[in-house]
Amino acid sequence: MKRSKRLRPVQHLAERRRKEAEQQLGAAQQQLLAEQQKLVQLEQYLADYQQSLLQTGRDGVAIDQLQRLQSFKHRLLDALAQQRRQIEFCRQLLDRAKQTWHQASGRERAMESLIDRAAQQEARDEEKLLQKQIDELAQSRRSRPRVDG
Repeated sequence: MKRSKRLRPVQHLAERRRKEAEQQLGAAQQQLLAEQQKLVQLEQYLADYQQSLLQTGRDGVAIDQLQRLQSFKHRLLDALAQQRRQIEFCRQLLDRAKQTWHQASGRERAMESLIDRAAQQEARDEEKLLQKQIDELAQSRRSRPRVDG
């Protein structure tokens, strides 16, 4: 079996790994986008809550109620900090997914190149073999005595 044919399964494996890495990359991008959208929603909710808190403070409120409102605001701030950490984690996952995809894509291209070079070498070898056979045939015809008759 020719080398280029023997390498095909390896090339298919490289292609499959690249496609898997591509899917992981897409999933990581979507996850980051979703987490960023959650952050925007939390920030908007906090802004609305702070506006409401200011209005409640202007209208007058009992100390215990104000403490509960402030406590909830702090929980919102903690949730924002946690969401920012989640986004950073997703960015790291995305960076790793990009790196994995680049590596898999590079391996696939390298395998394709190797197969192309092997096929080209095989074609050259076949051409040489054919030329050798033609030369031998021509030589054998020249070396036979002619019979005119």
